[in-house]
Amino acid sequence: MTEEKLAIETLTALGCKDVTTNRQKKNGTTCFELPTGDIVSEHKTGYIRKYMTWKGKKITCYQLNPQYKTPYKMIWSNGELYEGTHNRRMLIFNRAERLKRLVLYTIKQINQANG
Repeated sequence: MTEEKLAIETLTALGCKDVTTNRQKKNGTTCFELPTGDIVSEHKTGYIRKYMTWKGKKITCYQLNPQYKTPYKMIWSNGELYEGTHNRRMLIFNRAERLKRLVLYTIKQINQANG
């Protein structure tokens, strides 16, 4: 059994439902509804996202990918140099790894919901 199939079976055993639409499948996205009611997805572009819903509609999402900081420099319109850092997201191009992270996230959310 491949790691991908094992991760999907684990998500199903945890009570997750596959709610992927035909269009999402075509684009390489897989969506799951967690037992807590949250909706998460993994994308072939390397992102893992959690959707925020309001009255049953998806209104926005945020990324669950690991973060790292990158430095940047810019010159303001007044000629002053500004230096800072940005938060960047690590892209995960391996589907098995994205699904594994979703399994770990699901376990964490279930444990938090059960107190």
